[in-house]
Amino acid sequence: MKLKASTENCIVLIMCAICYLTVVDEAFSQETKMTMNGHFYFGRMTIENNDPEIEGDEYELKIIGVDAQKPLSHGNFQYGLETGVLLSWDSDVRQFNASSGSGGGSVSVSVDVSSILVDYFFGGYVAIQPAKWLRLYAGAGPMLIYARHETEPTEPTPEPFNDETESESGVGAGVYARTGIDIFLTDSLGISAGARINKTTLSFEDTLGSEDEDIEGWQAYAGLSFNF
Repeated sequence: MKLKASTENCIVLIMCAICYLTVVDEAFSQETKMTMNGHFYFGRMTIENNDPEIEGDEYELKIIGVDAQKPLSHGNFQYGLETGVLLSWDSDVRQFNASSGSGGGSVSVSVDVSSILVDYFFGGYVAIQPAKWLRLYAGAGPMLIYARHETEPTEPTPEPFNDETESESGVGAGVYARTGIDIFLTDSLGISAGARINKTTLSFEDTLGSEDEDIEGWQAYAGLSFNF
């Protein structure tokens, strides 16, 4: 799978996240300095298989992500702004049902289906911290997403199936909602777990033109939480 384009988009999204937090920090620089919260996590994302020609259940994508939350209030109840970047990827061998040519019928071909998604999200959040070591939060807002999808037949490829690798990429926008829990082991470091659902519309472009595809999936993740 070609990762050059997705890596460049990931860098752009990270720069957007940094700029977003910088603007927020400058806007409230006159206020009392408050600790920001952050997370670094791993997890999985489930997306439905909407292609009738490819057999199999949902796609299970691996996730790595980072986010930061800027509080605009302090105390047991908090609210503020958040932003972050998530990278999701998957590679799985599946069966592809293709036409066998002018003679009619179909042929089943094993294909390696590879997917990669990069999304940048930014929105608002609320949090409750009933104890120094425990924090619960929920957030929602808009998101931008880049995706690349590649299908490559595995060997041997039966005649007359086209054995060329087919790929498509797209960008889009959508919304997300998430919730999570932080359990702090020290004043600045702890463990975290959460879940997020996103709904996006991607505009894919390939050799046949362009098309829109709705992607909706659940994400579950766990990792580290920290204050800075």
